[in-house]
Amino acid sequence: MKLRYLIVILIGLLLPPVANSQDNWLLKKDNNGIKVFSRKTSGARTDEVKVETILDGSLSQLVAVLTDIKNHTNWVYKTIKSELLRQNGAENIFYYSEVNAPWPFDNRDLVMQMNIQQNPQNKVMTVNVNNVDDYMPVKKNIVRISFLHVTWTVTPLNNKQVKVEYQIQVNPGNGVPAWLVNLFATMGPYETFANLKEKIKLPQYQQASFPFLTD
Repeated sequence: MKLRYLIVILIGLLLPPVANSQDNWLLKKDNNGIKVFSRKTSGARTDEVKVETILDGSLSQLVAVLTDIKNHTNWVYKTIKSELLRQNGAENIFYYSEVNAPWPFDNRDLVMQMNIQQNPQNKVMTVNVNNVDDYMPVKKNIVRISFLHVTWTVTPLNNKQVKVEYQIQVNPGNGVPAWLVNLFATMGPYETFANLKEKIKLPQYQQASFPFLTD
């Protein structure tokens, strides 16, 4: 009996760290209805970042903003150039972005593929964005971002609001130390979503609709 109790106690002591290791997020900023978290990930130079917020708008309005590539410069943090490269329907897009880096570092750029899907049962929308290697040659004096993975999980609360969980992992390429990237990791996502909260309300997105999407 004593051995059995000892085993139960040991399991109880061991379980909490295991559970925490699956979801070891640290809250970095909580303002204006936007929560920004970060966590260390095994084998990565930089922190993974998560944003949680509620947007005043529909799924279609959000997709309209996301797929309006040329206007990413108006709300995505430090993006100074954004160009549509190829589009296979509104839900599968290839595009190019250049990001302004702080002096004395070179600007960063990358080609991304955005794929949008919706679960027909619960209407939850998933947006995956990944960098695409070798889509275009590397430009002079601009460093190509070597890895980016973004996931949006968007849950409609009603036809006027959506709940967003956004996760990003990025390797900015050579030259920028990881500590500097992590220092700005909270600011960038926060500013992006603060801007997005306003952009989604613009008149040009109000009546948006997409054949693959149900609000």
